[in-house]
Amino acid sequence: MYCARCGVELQKGVKRCPLCSLPVWHPDLQEEREPSPYPRYTEPETVSHRAVLFLLSFLFLLPALLCLLVDLKLDGSVTWSGYVCFGLLTVYIWVCLPLWFSRRNPVVFFPISMAAALLLALYISLKTGGHWFLSFAFPVGGALLLLAEAMIVLLRYTVGEKRHRSLYILGGGVIGLGGFCLLLEFLLHVSFALPMLWWSLYPLTVLVMLGMMLVIIGLSPPLRRSLHKKFFL
Repeated sequence: MYCARCGVELQKGVKRCPLCSLPVWHPDLQEEREPSPYPRYTEPETVSHRAVLFLLSFLFLLPALLCLLVDLKLDGSVTWSGYVCFGLLTVYIWVCLPLWFSRRNPVVFFPISMAAALLLALYISLKTGGHWFLSFAFPVGGALLLLAEAMIVLLRYTVGEKRHRSLYILGGGVIGLGGFCLLLEFLLHVSFALPMLWWSLYPLTVLVMLGMMLVIIGLSPPLRRSLHKKFFL
């Protein structure tokens, strides 16, 4: 057998011409395939995303219905089962509801989650005969919602390629969290007549200093580069 390109006589069994590297092929000779050193690739079996979510929804719904039926059977009315149902609903909204959507925008889902938590607090307040929802839970939840939502919106839509802007936003959020601690102690004093010990000044001071440090780092490019080199920040 000879090479079709350069005419060199080829030995039996060679795969390429030793002179011009042309692949050797003969129509009368059957090509022997060597076994692959790697196992054959097979597509892994995937579980349906929707099926898992339906299963999770059933696992949340089943204990709620069981508790409701037992409560109605024993007491003839909804007493303790309401706490279980509202608690499971809140956890489901926080954990499972965003999984139903391909685009999980925190700007939308965080207010929904906070509304579910406030609804749970309202139910507990009404069932226990307390009057702390409007004076404590609602302003605390509202202040936390406004602070977190403002940070989420600013981080999502204003940072862009200028990543140092996130330091301003985080610094402002940390300072706002210190103010939230002060508001929390004041509302505890107003709603539950707890004495003002001014413990909130300690986290307020620490958080204000930390927030100012983040803002200073954002304002100083040499400092940002130095921290990036040393700590990969």
